[in-house]
Amino acid sequence: MFGDPRAIVHTTPRGTCSRIISLRLRQHFRATSHINRDSFPPCQNIHPFIRGLATASQSTNPILDREFAVFRSLLVNRIPEYKTSSHGAVSVNRSLDTAGTHAAKTSINDLVKQFPSPFQKLFEALQQRDTRRLLIYLRRIPLMGELKLQEAVARLPRTTFTELLRSLDPLCVARDADPTDQANIPVGMYQTLHLDPYIDEWGIRKLYSQLLQGMLALVAALKASGQVLQTEEYIYLLRCAGAASDPVGANWIWNDMVRDQTVHWRQGETYAEYISARFLTRPLYTGYDKTRRLVHPRNLHRSRIRLDSRHVERLDRLRFNTRLARLCVGLLKDVPHTEDIMRKLRKNRPVTKLFFRLLQENYILNESLLCSFMIAFGRAGSLRFIGSRILHAFFGIDLRRLTYHEGQDTQITSDKNQIESFAYRVRPTVRLMEAVVEVYGSNAEIAIAFQLVNHISKTYHIPIPRSVWQDLLEWTLVMGSPSMSVAWKQADMQFKIPTRSAVELIWDAMVSHQVQPGFDQYSILIRSLLGRHQISRVLPFMRQAIELYKAQVQEYEEAVFEYVRMVQDGLRLSNTVHRYERARFQKSRMWYEIRAWCRKYLSVVRSFDPHNPLTIVAVPNFIRDFRHFIPTPAQYRTATGYISLHDPAQEQTYGVRIQHLPMFIPTKSKRKRTWGHQYAKVRKLSILSRNSLAGHAPISKLGLVTLLTSTARTLRPYNETPELEDEHYKDFESLQSLYEVDDYL
Repeated sequence: MFGDPRAIVHTTPRGTCSRIISLRLRQHFRATSHINRDSFPPCQNIHPFIRGLATASQSTNPILDREFAVFRSLLVNRIPEYKTSSHGAVSVNRSLDTAGTHAAKTSINDLVKQFPSPFQKLFEALQQRDTRRLLIYLRRIPLMGELKLQEAVARLPRTTFTELLRSLDPLCVARDADPTDQANIPVGMYQTLHLDPYIDEWGIRKLYSQLLQGMLALVAALKASGQVLQTEEYIYLLRCAGAASDPVGANWIWNDMVRDQTVHWRQGETYAEYISARFLTRPLYTGYDKTRRLVHPRNLHRSRIRLDSRHVERLDRLRFNTRLARLCVGLLKDVPHTEDIMRKLRKNRPVTKLFFRLLQENYILNESLLCSFMIAFGRAGSLRFIGSRILHAFFGIDLRRLTYHEGQDTQITSDKNQIESFAYRVRPTVRLMEAVVEVYGSNAEIAIAFQLVNHISKTYHIPIPRSVWQDLLEWTLVMGSPSMSVAWKQADMQFKIPTRSAVELIWDAMVSHQVQPGFDQYSILIRSLLGRHQISRVLPFMRQAIELYKAQVQEYEEAVFEYVRMVQDGLRLSNTVHRYERARFQKSRMWYEIRAWCRKYLSVVRSFDPHNPLTIVAVPNFIRDFRHFIPTPAQYRTATGYISLHDPAQEQTYGVRIQHLPMFIPTKSKRKRTWGHQYAKVRKLSILSRNSLAGHAPISKLGLVTLLTSTARTLRPYNETPELEDEHYKDFESLQSLYEVDDYL
């Protein structure tokens, strides 16, 4: 097996303890140490035709003593300690374990020192399961040079390479190293909180884009050595492409299996990950932003429905106006003009071919794969196919009203929306609830989504989690927003618009299910009430949300104390750094939400009576209670004009124009009736505020008081008006290069 000088003459029984094997090898070595080994031929394999992916085609080199010690230590560490009756046997085993472990550590250190410095630090972080440090050292590996990188990867053990990609799984990275995880970052928050270090111009987390580049560099070096990727490694690459919102990259990775002739390795899990990355079915893949993955009526034209030309022109004009307010968020990177990612996913032919191919090849369609197919079909608006081919055929759910085409009624409960159940092939779980809300919510079928979730919960006795209620509330608010409601009206599909009280109905249903609402649920309800100008009902909910904000402030202060203590002790603990960064982001995000509520509250105040108690008593009391969140100056309208109040104790924020973003938006000319690209230029701003996330100056230059009262870590004074050196371009991120970063970010 190992060649000269050791061999196991008799095969040990399966399950034999590694200590017994090691003792047998030592006894055999002492018995044969006096024999001249040069007089014997080397060991040969008597079974040369054994199949296996890892079978070597050439003769194996003899294993050295240090390599054998590494192999033995791995076996000893894997097997748990067994109870023995003899004290002498226990002492012998412990002495052997200590000697083997010491030899293994020495040999492992010698092997690690053969690699370049970035790989040595990478192995150290991999051994400690430190995801943050792993990401930092991964960025340095592509800078080594192509030849050095290929040589290092060629010497790397194959199992170590797989473990490295497993540790870089985007799902684990999002949990352990992304402070913005599970948070939707709209354009206003992106500019107000100065999130350029976290988000790029397309609204994608820079963390996952850099992760994809590092993983592709490692894969290219591996392929240069003549090796191929395994199925598990393709799964991590597909997840990384999805986290970077790159459907084109997901297609390239999927077709790489065809180029390597490993298509027969594909399994159900591989197909599920490909569908998720290709059609962006996970919320992480779209930055938790529901406005990027909603089905617009313009995308349904000529694929699901047929719209009149005048409706198409109105929708194009609406798309042009809304795009100017969203910068480049949700656009394709590899297209010269502005095209939404959802435009690329509006056709159902690719996913239909893949679905019937799996059925023809007799693949087992589990719940995860079926839910991925449901969301992929929902991107194209194929609601009839989902209701008949998936819900009815696999989950035993008979939905009488399959789509909006059944009638022109509004989104209310009626006899057409009754749901029946029969024998199922796959038992529904919470995963199906999430897929149902995603599919029907993105297609503005809020009533059907709520009825399906309620039916699954009652039929199979599954409690509805708060995340599902959050998705229902958010989809209802998005579809009832001015931009989407106008779009459905211009498409002559008013029945798609939820009623004005739909958010409150879902809120009451959530409370009746004894689900404790969180800050995000309060935010949706408050925005809905303020949009309906019900300012008298919104104050109790705002005060309850303020209590949750105070709890987050306390969490931030505790994280700051722990972070400062870590820096003073000269340590670098990733868990402490991640807790501080997470609490810092959550505090800034909640502050931005509350500030937006206060601005909306003051903007909807209307009174034509100079003696109305609303403007005389209610608004001044509101400003006094929420003075820490109200922008300065605070303005509201009265019967005689506008009132502007300036609070000298509050900071005055300033917007700095950083960049002009050129856009070429497709439009159709009214005169020539031809398609063209209309040029537009959008200003990208950044707000100077102590509540933003700008800067990363060392805490030695900021002080503990500044860290506790401010989330910004820059030395720029906020009470001074910035002087613009260039009217076209101003980027104050260059100041951050003067500071020495005292943590990993």
